[in-house]
Amino acid sequence: MIKLLAGIMLAWNVFAVDKTAFSGSKFFYYDSADRVEILTDIYKQTKSEYALWEIKKKRIGVDGDKVFKDAIAKELQIGDVTTPLLQSRANLDYLSRVKETIAKFQDTHFGMNPVISAPWVLTGLDTKLVEGKILVTGFYDKVIQKTIQMSDDGATIASIALGDEIISVNGVSAVENAQSFEKYVDGSSIGFRKNQAGGYVMARYFAYPTKPYADVEVKIAKTKKTVRVRLPWYASDNTKRKDALFYFKETGFPSLADLRIKWNAKLRTWEKDKSLKFRGSNGAGLPSGAIELENWKSAATGGSTIVRSALILKDAKAYGFLQVNSFSVRELFKAEEKKDFISAIRGAVKYFKEQDLQMILDIRNNGGGNGNFPEQVLSLITEEGKTYQNTTWAKRITRYVRQFIDYYLTDELYREISNEEFWQEMIDQIYVAVSENSNHTPAITEGVVEADKLVGGYDKKIVALISPSCISACDIMSMLLKDSKRATLIGTTANGTGAGYWSNDKLSTNFEDRYHIFKTNIPNSLFGYPGAAGTAVYGADSAYELNSENRPVIADVEYIQTKNDFLNDSEDWIEKAIEVLKAE
Repeated sequence: MIKLLAGIMLAWNVFAVDKTAFSGSKFFYYDSADRVEILTDIYKQTKSEYALWEIKKKRIGVDGDKVFKDAIAKELQIGDVTTPLLQSRANLDYLSRVKETIAKFQDTHFGMNPVISAPWVLTGLDTKLVEGKILVTGFYDKVIQKTIQMSDDGATIASIALGDEIISVNGVSAVENAQSFEKYVDGSSIGFRKNQAGGYVMARYFAYPTKPYADVEVKIAKTKKTVRVRLPWYASDNTKRKDALFYFKETGFPSLADLRIKWNAKLRTWEKDKSLKFRGSNGAGLPSGAIELENWKSAATGGSTIVRSALILKDAKAYGFLQVNSFSVRELFKAEEKKDFISAIRGAVKYFKEQDLQMILDIRNNGGGNGNFPEQVLSLITEEGKTYQNTTWAKRITRYVRQFIDYYLTDELYREISNEEFWQEMIDQIYVAVSENSNHTPAITEGVVEADKLVGGYDKKIVALISPSCISACDIMSMLLKDSKRATLIGTTANGTGAGYWSNDKLSTNFEDRYHIFKTNIPNSLFGYPGAAGTAVYGADSAYELNSENRPVIADVEYIQTKNDFLNDSEDWIEKAIEVLKAE
């Protein structure tokens, strides 16, 4: 009996958790043990399933083991705190540190988000990095108007206009301020990290300010004078994070909740209105002077523009303008009409062909989506009789990927992820890689791209506008255009991603840590540049050699967006596009 009891006690000690459930009285406080366990979970899952684990080390010197071990060691050095105010701030700082840790992998596709979302804080100004300066590129009018009403600097704040330059924030230059946020950005290229960081100077959801206001210097373009104003940091109310709500209330951050109403004059009553009335340029609008033909949106009522076609007139000549803002929406709407994504683009290309128009293809702000759409778009603009090489794909051999084999025949997973023939080839290569103890399959391709039969070939000149905000499937589109030389690319670079997700409800890439504090999708599939013609399966190291991660497509003609582009709806972009079309 004594031996039996001793065995039971030993087993109990092995599985006991030396951790109280009462950490934090007003909210769940992440103490040192929690923080380390959460990071350990993320570390194990990332190393186990992340498709780019070895590639990152070889290509850009990011050693995943060191990244996580350093982060865990740092948490062990940070002591626990006891008061609710300190605990609330400690929680928010931990969210930022984890974001910084994952950002070290320099992958736009791989970020770590709180399960209960982190709230934004904002001043009412929208900023971007433009020509090496931090410029005001938009306003949240409700926020700014509230600040003007309650501030002694109201008249000065009201004089700030689009295009004015932010000189400094709390005595630190605005450019340096932006640079300090680059380490938090999940970005596959330096251009993307810099651009994103420029937008965090006056609005962000991490690295929260410690004071509820910012002292800002602004150079007013109209008067050429520099003014100094104090802008409140407004805390977002659309969060369920009790730690954040507690911290913002206790430290005096004004809430956006007071601004989410509007007056209904007809009913003479106040109503809820979530909009903060943004005014400014996001680069995805109709270019200056363009005549819109069709505007296909993501929803029947409202929604965002996904595919837009227009005419641009210059020196008595017309050019076709085709803007594709996403590859993620399959079904599009225009008033009462409905079309699938490819049909909407096909209609525009056919019209340009009938009118004998050269084309400006705008994919600058395309955040990606379905990786099979780019080859179909290339098909729509391919000349009759021509063929072009397709994208390449590969797999890192993980336990997750090996399960594809188990599900392949029983659940016909390929129907949800890819076509049957390509899926069979990938499964075959997974078998080969496993049998040879190889970390990766070779890169394989889905074949060649031919001209769409319904368009019948489009042979006019094309320029394509790209930027670091051309992400994921848009990277693939850029690669196909670059490799085929079907379009002259104008801009700087695309984003530079090279890994995505092959996933469904049975084999999900979703991840949450044991305490459900963080969640993410871990990229499990590699993609990259087209390979040599006439080959379906490439060499042993082709998964690395052809992979596009951190190797963004570089534009054929460099163009850096200007202040005028933000003030006048991409006017200089279009001027450059027409200049290139005329020169070819």
